[in-house]
Amino acid sequence: MEGKTQLTKFTFYDLYAELMDTLTDEERGKLLRAMSAYVFEDAPPSLTDKKLVYLWGNIVDALCVDKEAQESGRTPKGLNRQMKHFMFHRNFYEALPLMNDKQAGQYIKAIYNYIFNEQEPNKLASPIDTYFRLAKRKIQIFKVRSKSGKKGGTAERIKVTDEEIEKETSHRSVISFEEFMRTYPHIKNDLYESNKYLINGIDWGYLSYDMDCFWARLKSGEPVLKEAEAAKWLSVQELDCVDWLPADKTLLDKIRKELSDNK
Repeated sequence: MEGKTQLTKFTFYDLYAELMDTLTDEERGKLLRAMSAYVFEDAPPSLTDKKLVYLWGNIVDALCVDKEAQESGRTPKGLNRQMKHFMFHRNFYEALPLMNDKQAGQYIKAIYNYIFNEQEPNKLASPIDTYFRLAKRKIQIFKVRSKSGKKGGTAERIKVTDEEIEKETSHRSVISFEEFMRTYPHIKNDLYESNKYLINGIDWGYLSYDMDCFWARLKSGEPVLKEAEAAKWLSVQELDCVDWLPADKTLLDKIRKELSDNK
């Protein structure tokens, strides 16, 4: 039987931070260990303190939803829309055995205050300062994205006139796939040698301006995620099991046909 996917991260919500702020450093460290072990090691909590047991009962539902989503390659969009959040990576967890409970509590507080409140810790004792600096490097990427609403906030609405829209889009012209390839020859080796592509209804001129969508195959190695939070290999039968964005759904029938024709 195939084993479970080993998770590399989980979503840390501001709810967790609010509850942790009611705890001592030592208690906070114990709760963080329990959360991390539950997600990364599939271990049940070993909490005995009544307060911690009570707080666990208030967060386990969110942890469970997020864990199930991560295991299936999805994003818990409902929770993410409701609460500010950041990704707690496995290597953050791997630092915990190198600290006692009090240090672990100070470590996670420094991380979530940096994310949610934009507060730099005044002074962290060794080795907490080192582990925080390492975590901060990963956090920096998220902080840039969060400024444009990725933490669960809303984007600023800007009024644009019809004249401005016409001016911005008038220079775009519909071009063929062949013209597109002549304009961008550097991507040739990333596509099927037979030049199979999804072209129905696609304005390649617009595509080159905003987003490129290619029908391609891996020659070697594994995909490396840059912007996406998760990736998953799918069979033809599994295509409808994913919570696709509306723009993605328009390509599903074409993808299904190509996969079926090339078995």
